[in-house]
Amino acid sequence: MTEDTSDNDPNSTALAVLNTNLVTRSIVEPGLPYNSYRETLRSDFFHSCAYCTMSEAEGMAIRFTIDHYEPKNLRPDLINVYANLMYACDECNLRKGDRAPPEEARANGFRFFRPDHDVHCDHFGMKGVLLEPRSNTGHYSIEAIDLNRASLRKLRQIRDRLTACDQLVAAGVLGLRRLPIDQLPKHVKGTAAAAIARARTRRGGADIWISCWVRRTMDKAVNSQHS
Repeated sequence: MTEDTSDNDPNSTALAVLNTNLVTRSIVEPGLPYNSYRETLRSDFFHSCAYCTMSEAEGMAIRFTIDHYEPKNLRPDLINVYANLMYACDECNLRKGDRAPPEEARANGFRFFRPDHDVHCDHFGMKGVLLEPRSNTGHYSIEAIDLNRASLRKLRQIRDRLTACDQLVAAGVLGLRRLPIDQLPKHVKGTAAAAIARARTRRGGADIWISCWVRRTMDKAVNSQHS
């Protein structure tokens, strides 16, 4: 019997880690009309846009569509090929349109990012709420699809606040006690202090709700000072 050494193979481990950062496509029946693949595509892309990463829940009223990575007018042979289909929000799909960089440009990395082939952090970095390129692919995608448009900057700001809230919840009551209550407006200081006092004697959902409430209150206070 051949010994399985995959667990000890650093190359195998690196490949496994890489694969977790890529969209993995389902095996589908070939040759069907591309619209037939919508639900499978939606699941494979985690109900999120292939380009801007916005989820359906975050997009709310924004429609999500099927995008052809290689445009239909240039590659009619790929219209119904599952590997050429991307799940995308309507805004990214419209901005991408039928554009396709020429081969010479692609050879130098100027092409659209695709999450089933490209690891996101290899091509994009973050500076505040702005997406910054780490490669020619990242640069081309940011500019061509406007991945720093106002709605996406706002989305990243909300994500940052939710992350901060999660960190506060993880810290538990001690995290609540370290909140700078004195920085809150006078009319909410008392309410916040009372919420923290209640949190010291409660567990579970109550702590989570109070933690998030305090963080939202602080965010509103900061915003009101800057408005």
